[in-house]
Amino acid sequence: MIKTIRKIAGAFIGRVTVTSVEMHTSRTCSECGSRFARNLDADGAHTDWHCPNPDCPPQVLKRVALWASPEAMDIQGCDAALVAQLVNRGLVSDAADFYRLKVGEIAALEGMSKDAAQKFFDSITASMKRDAWRVLFGLGIPTVGATEAQALCRSFPTLDGLFAAGRERIAKSGRVSETVARNIADWFADPVNRKLVRRLEKAGVNFKTTAV
Repeated sequence: MIKTIRKIAGAFIGRVTVTSVEMHTSRTCSECGSRFARNLDADGAHTDWHCPNPDCPPQVLKRVALWASPEAMDIQGCDAALVAQLVNRGLVSDAADFYRLKVGEIAALEGMSKDAAQKFFDSITASMKRDAWRVLFGLGIPTVGATEAQALCRSFPTLDGLFAAGRERIAKSGRVSETVARNIADWFADPVNRKLVRRLEKAGVNFKTTAV
């Protein structure tokens, strides 16, 4: 049986503060050395063991890939190899960095022609008009999948309204579980995440729901 240590409050799981997290007593991340952790999912069950360090390279790659994925912002041409190049070259470390990229920077990437770079840049620009639920899902908030994001955007027509609502109002909307509501509120309570949201909004990413 795996032994765990339960910590109450203040533990970060992928940029979200949770009230209860179990830390593995011996298993650590091969990339950054952090002890593995797990928290509760939307159904109240434990998630898989994972590295809780949000700045661990694989975590950064995962967040960037999620944002660009067809299920989220659908930035066409942004496959795993391109994500790795963008992250490893220090061009993109979070979602907002996509909207600072210049065509010349993209064209300088390995295997990228000038025409392909322009096409990729245009796809990034087009992603700014995606519906708000895709933005919410793409942020990678624990337990907020595409289904939860779409449901929430039926009750909260803007992401600003959702984040300002707080845990109780989100839960009372009846769209998601208490766990999801808490994770959203806790995620937005992190200054790093609030800054990311503001940067996305300033870049012109759509925060309004059109049709869900």
